[in-house]
Amino acid sequence: MSPDYDIDHLRPLLSASLDGVILTDIQGSIIEFNPAAELMFGRQRSAVLGRPVGSVVVPPHLRPFHERAMTRRLSNPADTKNRQRFETEGMRADGSVFPVELTVTEIVLPDGNRVMVAYLRDITARQQLRLSEERYRLAVRGANDGIFEWDVEHGTAFYSERLEEIVGRKAKDLETIDSWHANVHADDLPALKEETRKLLRGEIDRIVMEYRIRRADGVERWVQVTAATERDAQNRVLRVGGSIGDITERKTADAEIQRQREALYQSEKLSALGSLLAGVAHELNNPLSIVVGQAQMLKESAADTPFAERASKIEVAAVRCARIARTFLGMARQRKPARRPVQLERIVEDVLGLLEYNLRSAGIDIERHFDDHLPAINVDPDQINQVLSNLIVNAQQALAAQPAPRRIRIELAVADGQWLQARICDNGPGIPANLRRRVFEPFFTTKQTGHGPGSGTGIGLAVSHGIATAHGGTLEAEDAAGGGACFVLRLPLGTASTQPTASSVPGKTPALTPGHTALVVDDEDGVADLLAEILSNSGFAVTIAEDGQNALNRLRSENFSVILTDLRMPGLDGPSLFARLRDERPALAERIVFVTGDMLSPDVADFLRDSGQPCLEKPFAPQDVLRAVTTAMAAD
Repeated sequence: MSPDYDIDHLRPLLSASLDGVILTDIQGSIIEFNPAAELMFGRQRSAVLGRPVGSVVVPPHLRPFHERAMTRRLSNPADTKNRQRFETEGMRADGSVFPVELTVTEIVLPDGNRVMVAYLRDITARQQLRLSEERYRLAVRGANDGIFEWDVEHGTAFYSERLEEIVGRKAKDLETIDSWHANVHADDLPALKEETRKLLRGEIDRIVMEYRIRRADGVERWVQVTAATERDAQNRVLRVGGSIGDITERKTADAEIQRQREALYQSEKLSALGSLLAGVAHELNNPLSIVVGQAQMLKESAADTPFAERASKIEVAAVRCARIARTFLGMARQRKPARRPVQLERIVEDVLGLLEYNLRSAGIDIERHFDDHLPAINVDPDQINQVLSNLIVNAQQALAAQPAPRRIRIELAVADGQWLQARICDNGPGIPANLRRRVFEPFFTTKQTGHGPGSGTGIGLAVSHGIATAHGGTLEAEDAAGGGACFVLRLPLGTASTQPTASSVPGKTPALTPGHTALVVDDEDGVADLLAEILSNSGFAVTIAEDGQNALNRLRSENFSVILTDLRMPGLDGPSLFARLRDERPALAERIVFVTGDMLSPDVADFLRDSGQPCLEKPFAPQDVLRAVTTAMAAD
């Protein structure tokens, strides 16, 4: 039988304990089982007294360890200081296992008996909390966003490691809201402060916003913050917590998408504007042909009279209008680059003619410094026109806020024996040295909004730089002498020789022997009458046909020395008339001179190249007409 133990005086203390207490003899038999233990293990004291403790509260998988521990205890003398506290598992009456914190000690009773005392505490809630905390820490550590919490009541803060990585600062440097605000971009700080004020006052439930911060290494990053508050019963803020994510890459991607969308919009707008300009310029060429031709004939017929001077002024103005219309067509037509020998100074003058009104109304003086006898170069004139237009317009915009005098200086010269160099310099504010290379990056601009619609897109210089490079040249930015900016365009010299178009060759009207016949085919009465008058004055018998079908009917039964036909006409147009004649009367097809107001159109250029026939470009002068007619008749 188990000995009697003098523990009656302990029972009141054991009953008052909140922890489970089990007393066993040195062999492990239960001699006391307090109320807390009964509740914890679901067993009655009376049912477990005298039973081995291992079979009552120790799960089966832990009993071997328990038995070895009891064996060691029996072999050792009593040691009342030997206490052990550890976490293990207990077993309830229904066989369920739960975590317990166990402290075991040995005591010697007054009667000399050795007793083992086990203090047990159910730590299920603690382990769940610990597991929750471990999961939270793992989630925080693995999260892409940083986590923060401000304890408003105690003035402390918690920041996750990821948040420290994002902001590039340690938590100790961000303990107050002011220290956090010190790293926020100045432009974004007022909005953040206002949102924070609303959150703390309870005007909003949460903050979700994006702003920029500056890391300790000086790098600027975009972040998105989400924050909410915890409040007490009096609605006072206890804590502010939330997350912060680095969204720099997303913002960069969004900005790139926006830039591409803007570029597409600009491209579509320019395409639509180009079509409009092309249509307007083409339509202008018909009346301009009449004005130029009539002015020149008036000048010749009124020689040595006051009317000659008036006619000359009309001619100069009309030629300028024609040059502007031709420039519009060159800018508007979307076609493959076509290089040919050109004089760069001629392109400069075309651009200045187009921009003359804007430059004059802006109070800008143009200074020209062109070397004599500049060589021709092989370039695409429309693309180089675009480059020079961009550079001069940029200079004009740079001078917008500049006090008078405002100047743009254009220099053309041969450089280093291998380049034809154009320098476009202004006396404006200039370009900072650290930005000179970046001004050629797509979409980068130093312009501020306020230069007017369409300014500051950051496309013009990038396109211009690409055109210069494609031509084997360079485009660079540098300081202008005396202040301002200077763009230097260098294009390679070649063995180009100029081949002026008929409408640009000066000289007197060629003499033709009388007795020739001509058929003029044009649906524009004024142009047809002008051509007929020019040819009649040179001894031609002229017949006018108002369209291609009428002309074809005549040509089936009549012969003409030369045929002048407009390319674009309703019904049977110039190319169709040419094709029909080549099949029916090939000899007459070789006497055709085509007339057009848009030689830059890709389909027109292809047709003229394939046909091999001379072309008269509107607006034209009388000598241009007779020169083209002479060429066609000579080929017969």
